[in-house]
Amino acid sequence: MDVNSTPHATHECEANQAGSFSISMKPPLSYEQQIRLMKSRGLTICDEADAAAKLADANYYRLRGYWLTYERDGRFAPGTTFDAIWNTYTFDAEFRDIVWSLIAPIEVKARTSFAYHMSHECGPMSHEDPNLFCNHERHARTMESLARERGRAERDKVPCVLHNIEKYGDLPVWAAVEIMSMGTVSQLYGNLDASACGAAKAIASDFGLKPFLLKSWLRHLTYIRNICGHHSRLYNRVMTTRPTLMQADSRHDSNKEFPTLLILMRLYENLWPGRWEKAIHRLARTVEKHSGVSLDPMGFPLDWKQVLNGE
Repeated sequence: MDVNSTPHATHECEANQAGSFSISMKPPLSYEQQIRLMKSRGLTICDEADAAAKLADANYYRLRGYWLTYERDGRFAPGTTFDAIWNTYTFDAEFRDIVWSLIAPIEVKARTSFAYHMSHECGPMSHEDPNLFCNHERHARTMESLARERGRAERDKVPCVLHNIEKYGDLPVWAAVEIMSMGTVSQLYGNLDASACGAAKAIASDFGLKPFLLKSWLRHLTYIRNICGHHSRLYNRVMTTRPTLMQADSRHDSNKEFPTLLILMRLYENLWPGRWEKAIHRLARTVEKHSGVSLDPMGFPLDWKQVLNGE
């Protein structure tokens, strides 16, 4: 791909008027060549055929993110094996699945609670009223996102959308939430003006939280959900959208993954405590299955089991 930003520049031109450079892309590597490259950088690969098969399942640059913790100055640390990297990759896939499964019921409850309290406190079309929101420009952008979601739903002939549009000419909030992404719900709730609509406190109360915490947690979980939804790396990731933790959990605050589990724990303690116990058992089995994977890059304390069991 030509990275030159000037429309009329040619590949032969070394620099364009803006001062950027056009550099020829390096040729693609076969799986066998990828293996030779990794070995030249110090990676131990015992079974090259197996490694090639795994590279065919997971792109080289997808795996690249998982060996960052094994690299030293552009080379693999002595003793690093392809199997260790693959073990980290499969651990992350299973960890992501656990987290995603925990977020799903929260997303559904957020939609339900938002629709219920907004409609009862402020009316069926309250989600479209900019006067109920702190930042009118932000609300307008959210409405643009909702319009795109509505357009997709109409093209897909979603029954509740077609029914309400045919009957009322618009979507009341209880129907609109069913086509909203978690991001749209989070944006609307995060922008609610508590002085104009009592729904903000009522929605937070459904989660056993104060509004400022729920706003932060929905925003963070939307970010995490999108990572999981795109099957992106969660392991050893720097969180650019961090949640505000409860004071009792503040000693574990970091830009890593453990705080995500802490806010999930607090939500499940309030909403579905039995489900949380099962989730921790599943997480413990996953960690044991991949015992060679370090939890340090994820911000896990040594006593993580006790912490997540509320001990």
